[in-house]
Amino acid sequence: MKNTFSLLRGAALAAPFLASPAFAQTAESGAVTLPQIVITADEANENPLSGLDPAVHPSGTLTVPGVIEAQREMSRMPGAVSLVPATRYEDSYAHNIEDVMDFTPGVYARKRFGAEVRLSIRGSGLSRSFHMRGLEIMQDGIPFNLADGAADFQEIDPLIAQHIEVHKGGNGLRFGSSTLGGAINFVMPSGHTASAENLFRIEGGSHGTARVHMQAARVYGATDVFAAMTGNLVEGFRDHEREESIRFSGNIGHRFNERAETRFYLLSNVVDQDLPGTLTLAQAENDPEMANPLSVSRNEQRNVRSLRFANKTALDLDNGGTLEFGGYVGYKRLYHPIFRVLDQRGPLAGAFTRYSDEGTLAGHRNIVTVGGDVSWGEVDAKQYTNNAGSRGALQASGTQESTNLRLYLENQFYVVPTVALVGGAQAIHSRRKFTNDLVPAQSDSSSYSTVSPRAGVLWDFAENAQAYTNVTRSYEPPTFSELVQATVFQFVPLDPQRAWTAEIGTRGTSATAAWDVALYRAEVKGELISFTVVPGSPPLTLNADETIHQGIEASLTLDIGAYGVNKLLPEGSRLLLEQAYMFSDFSFDGDAVYGDNKLAGMPPHVYVAALRYKSPAPNGLGWDIAPKVEWVPDGGYVDYANNLEAPGYATLGLEGGVDIAKGVRLFLDARNLTDENYISTYSTITDATDPAVSTNVFYPGEGRSFFAGLKLAF
Repeated sequence: MKNTFSLLRGAALAAPFLASPAFAQTAESGAVTLPQIVITADEANENPLSGLDPAVHPSGTLTVPGVIEAQREMSRMPGAVSLVPATRYEDSYAHNIEDVMDFTPGVYARKRFGAEVRLSIRGSGLSRSFHMRGLEIMQDGIPFNLADGAADFQEIDPLIAQHIEVHKGGNGLRFGSSTLGGAINFVMPSGHTASAENLFRIEGGSHGTARVHMQAARVYGATDVFAAMTGNLVEGFRDHEREESIRFSGNIGHRFNERAETRFYLLSNVVDQDLPGTLTLAQAENDPEMANPLSVSRNEQRNVRSLRFANKTALDLDNGGTLEFGGYVGYKRLYHPIFRVLDQRGPLAGAFTRYSDEGTLAGHRNIVTVGGDVSWGEVDAKQYTNNAGSRGALQASGTQESTNLRLYLENQFYVVPTVALVGGAQAIHSRRKFTNDLVPAQSDSSSYSTVSPRAGVLWDFAENAQAYTNVTRSYEPPTFSELVQATVFQFVPLDPQRAWTAEIGTRGTSATAAWDVALYRAEVKGELISFTVVPGSPPLTLNADETIHQGIEASLTLDIGAYGVNKLLPEGSRLLLEQAYMFSDFSFDGDAVYGDNKLAGMPPHVYVAALRYKSPAPNGLGWDIAPKVEWVPDGGYVDYANNLEAPGYATLGLEGGVDIAKGVRLFLDARNLTDENYISTYSTITDATDPAVSTNVFYPGEGRSFFAGLKLAF
């Protein structure tokens, strides 16, 4: 009852944000643009409220759908999903995933340093203080995570995404995801859907920032090509935070006929990142630019070299169904001097298939999706003494092998034209095998298998509005970072994390507003809880007994001009208020040690807003400006004993752009204009009052920053 009351209290706090006469249909015309909203009309390009211009977002092909087609497809999802087109963030310095997801409801992304971001959806990987877990990352629908479930999203260049699909929680089932957080799918343009045949972009700004991006797109009859390269250099806001990276992304597709197409992908990354480390709260608030002295003396780094080759083939079958299949191979090396020098390298491979069909069953509309994937990865993992960033004596050596097999099915049966009953299930079998090269007796292996069901309802209660509810079970085996912890080079006994998640929500548009609201509650068993013992060393991980994750994900955009402001603005201009709010209430449930304490790692309330003015655009040339605010009233608990809270903060920003000539645009991105000293995120600990526990766990946010860029499209 206590936790349910907290959720209702959060809903009450959100009520003033959601309550608005905008939800009443008015006779006044005007389109609302909120890219994260999934428009529910049958043809998004015929809906003036979609905010997606077919001239800007052309139609795609079998292997790479256009943005409008992807939005239409996602409107069939019986749960919380969001779509972020690249046009949402292309006029800003989109350096990491926080920069592209800031207005996506339910996605918590906060920068640690450089391109490293703490990423969580519904508390997935909540206490993970390095890399990422609890989410399935996809590239054009192709699995991107390592075979053990971990991922480094720095290997995906935000500038090459045509759009990003966010499938929260159990709604990631269509990609085979079984995680608490769901799936994020980055879709690369093709030669058909790229915004321009040639694009050149140059950016620079505070903290020694310089970035160059080039891309080209061509169509040669039945063959199309897209290729992009980005070079990035950032000295960093903090000492010892220098980042250098070169990323290449490309694909080539061939259409055999109107019903058969194949596409090959190539991604290559060279990423070198110095690590500034964590600070005490006093250090982070009073001298946020400093690095942890230990991180400097050890010359801590995270350097990645990766190469990935993939194929996806799509067929339109005679029965009206669509079959996709393909595979991928890759190689990755991680050179990571921290408490020791971690030197890991190895291959990965996988294959997948997915079939979808929209037809009739017993005279009713019926949509079925069935698929599966298999993945394998092997990592040669070595640890050396750290001699100021160089390898010293070998301390540990082992081989980490992961294999996975997943099968999934989802069916939507429309009992009436506007109401669909949804049922689905997923079967998973995973194996983790560790071979200790130096101490063979410490070798071990574990297997994990389960079947997870899903059920829900989707209701189209108006032409451009939907409601939904669903219940899904998630299942997450531990990654090798959790099974083989720190200097203990053998398996730690851990159970898989399991959860039942229920959600209810609505999304849609009216003449003056666009909204997306979801309430969820997850009851988790065996949550993989991490806590830092020694700063600069990997955290330890254990299974909690029972925990509860519940909250609200909401976004609301209002066409302010529709409320009479248009009379004060030049004809053809627009004034939009964009908002996103997230309420998170995560807690233990009768834990033997922590009782009903709050889980550490997440602020309870996060609110972001932007007031965006778009000028008239005669001859296609215009300008826009948007002041922004991010407000976190309370930074959340740092420790599970609930004795230390991170302070809240509010930051102000400003972004805008102007068309200088056709295909030439200049943009500005100003952040933290008041130069607020604040805590961006932190690592979690057990009890801040325990003298044996270090509170050196805080990552300061960046100070006042200015970035500018020039984009040439021709």
